[in-house]
Amino acid sequence: MPIVKTESELCKRCYACLRNCPVKAIKVKDGQVSVTESICITCGTCKNVCSQGAKLVQSDVAGVKQLLQRKSTVVALLAPSFVAAFEATPEQVVGAIKAAGFEKVCEVAYGAELVAREYSRLYANKRPVAPLITSPCPAIINLVEKYYPRLINQLIPVVSPMIASARVAKKLYGEQAGIVFIGPCVAKKSEIDHLSVAGEVDFVLTFSELKELFLDSGVALAAVQPANFDGPGATLGGVFPLAGGLLKAARLQNDILDQSNVVVEGLHEVMETLNAIEAKQFSSALVDILFCRGCIDGPDLCDSRSSHLRRKKVANYVHQRANFVSPAPAVFVDLSRKFTAQAKKKVKPSEENIREILKVTGKFKDTDELNCGACGYNTCRDKAVAVYLELAEVNMCLPFLLHKSQQEISHYRQEIERMEVLSGISRQIIGNSKQFQAAKNFVLKAAQSCSTVLLLGESGTGKGLFARAIHFGGARKEGPFIKVNCSAIPESLLESELFGYEEGAFSGAQKGGKTGKFQVADGGTIFLDEIGDMPLNMQAKMLRVLHEREIERVGGHYSIPIDVRIIAATNKDLRKEIRLGSFREDLFYRLDVLTLSLPALREVPADIPQLVESLIERICKKYHIPAKAVNDEVMSVFCHYSWPGNVRELENILERLLNMVEDRIIGVEHLPAYLWQHIQSDRYLKIGPSLGSMTAEIEKEAIVNALRATKNNRSKAAKILGLHRSTFYEKLNRYSLL
Repeated sequence: MPIVKTESELCKRCYACLRNCPVKAIKVKDGQVSVTESICITCGTCKNVCSQGAKLVQSDVAGVKQLLQRKSTVVALLAPSFVAAFEATPEQVVGAIKAAGFEKVCEVAYGAELVAREYSRLYANKRPVAPLITSPCPAIINLVEKYYPRLINQLIPVVSPMIASARVAKKLYGEQAGIVFIGPCVAKKSEIDHLSVAGEVDFVLTFSELKELFLDSGVALAAVQPANFDGPGATLGGVFPLAGGLLKAARLQNDILDQSNVVVEGLHEVMETLNAIEAKQFSSALVDILFCRGCIDGPDLCDSRSSHLRRKKVANYVHQRANFVSPAPAVFVDLSRKFTAQAKKKVKPSEENIREILKVTGKFKDTDELNCGACGYNTCRDKAVAVYLELAEVNMCLPFLLHKSQQEISHYRQEIERMEVLSGISRQIIGNSKQFQAAKNFVLKAAQSCSTVLLLGESGTGKGLFARAIHFGGARKEGPFIKVNCSAIPESLLESELFGYEEGAFSGAQKGGKTGKFQVADGGTIFLDEIGDMPLNMQAKMLRVLHEREIERVGGHYSIPIDVRIIAATNKDLRKEIRLGSFREDLFYRLDVLTLSLPALREVPADIPQLVESLIERICKKYHIPAKAVNDEVMSVFCHYSWPGNVRELENILERLLNMVEDRIIGVEHLPAYLWQHIQSDRYLKIGPSLGSMTAEIEKEAIVNALRATKNNRSKAAKILGLHRSTFYEKLNRYSLL
């Protein structure tokens, strides 16, 4: 089991562990974060920065319990930083450890004093000829062995206080004694497995694990019998948890003016120092180096007080010990050790590989590399290298993900707008026949384009309504929608109306000139209704506008570029007009890009019932008329009338009836005579079906069309037909459509 691992269910992939890991030993694969054991230095930084508690440290509690049961003598080696980790008195902590089952509890501070004496023997009154790195901190050892192998010979080959204490304990209590180290350091768990010291210590408990052991053993700190340490006592060795503690215990000078002995603490200063030593930019000195800001800042100290208060508590304890602990006679043990290079051969991607990876996240040039660090890597190139080494994933780039998300949001927003347009079109353009469904689909597609549109159809078929739907459903909806009726403007005024004129262009021209409709519509849409009635001379000028997208004012001397979408409409057969010579063929082909022929109302009788209900609702709402309805006979007449004026004629008839008829139900007797007199009497009264049956037939057809259009979604079909859900189900039952 790795010493540090990630609990995937707790990990929120914030990359705080990766961002703070000094050696980037965090791997991201398929969105899951894990610690790469082979390159991890077990410093515990990732554990401290993980707000979700997703970084778990290997627990040795179970192993220690088994050791306590298996061996009669188990020695606890208590790190001197313990006084900063517990509120209880030192004697209570020692008593609690013994109550948990340990035979002996020894001070690691004594091992620290042995190590300090060794440093004093080697380096007192001697200035190193090269930077020498102290070796008590296992995280520093891991860092040098894995990432700075060229500095291994500059590591001082002296064991840590933990190993020194373990060797003393075995000498005092027998080689078979079980040894358990207790301290705040996660890296100690890796140190006990190092080839040069393996077997010296059986297990390492962090302070958190010690508290867990107390809980499992039913030991309460406040209730235990206080006890003293076993074995040799220590004084100055107790300052080892403080930055510079080794130099103090070894009585080596730490003079800021001399700089022969230097104190280095904390992640950033450690990395800077090792880089400087490797680059030969560091003066000769004995470097007392700790990865944390002293062991009192270890990853598992479990104390929320300031480092100042923790430092003060340790210092006070050392002063107290000095008053009643006599210097212990030296226990001679071997304090030497060896170091082994564990650096893996680095695979370096080519520049081409890096550039290709960067391109995937939209980084095509140097200025695209933001180096924001959100992914956890210091630079975009570092992250690209990690991707190449399969330690990272491309989509860890936050700016790239934001850009991608914005694109997706934009896409979904466009889809929502598209659905809103479709919904709006469905509300405005009433009908479920195949012809009207095709017309609605045309509007939807035309709205997404900026191409010229030509709407063909008889008067009153709703060409203006379709033109507005195309404009307000498209990208130009925020721009102006300008309607021009080409047949309503006198020929002599049409050019100035469309293109505008300059001051003094003709007699009566207003001062300052006038802006034409095309300029007013710039950025939007101009709707040229009844373009089939446009004079031939204006058709030639329109041809230029369509071709060059620019206009020239009457009396003007320069062209004005325009950004206008053109929608044209006519009730004429333009091909016939071309043959008659009244419409230019070249203009027709300029207009004939997106062309829609709207059906006459008589061609879609099945849509009439739904259209009538919608128009009645709209008119009643507009003029505040009480709700009314037409009976089946009237609906039948409507469905069989030819409607030469199309929807406009139907709307006018309904408006008249709703205003004039006082009854809530409008009957045949209320209709103008011409509506029903055109219907052959023998068709309806003698041999044909009744008006009611014909109405039912048309109503059934309308329901079938609505169900087909909504893919048999009854709720949507009822909404399209404007029917209440219960009414709709009654009709389904009546026509055997359930």
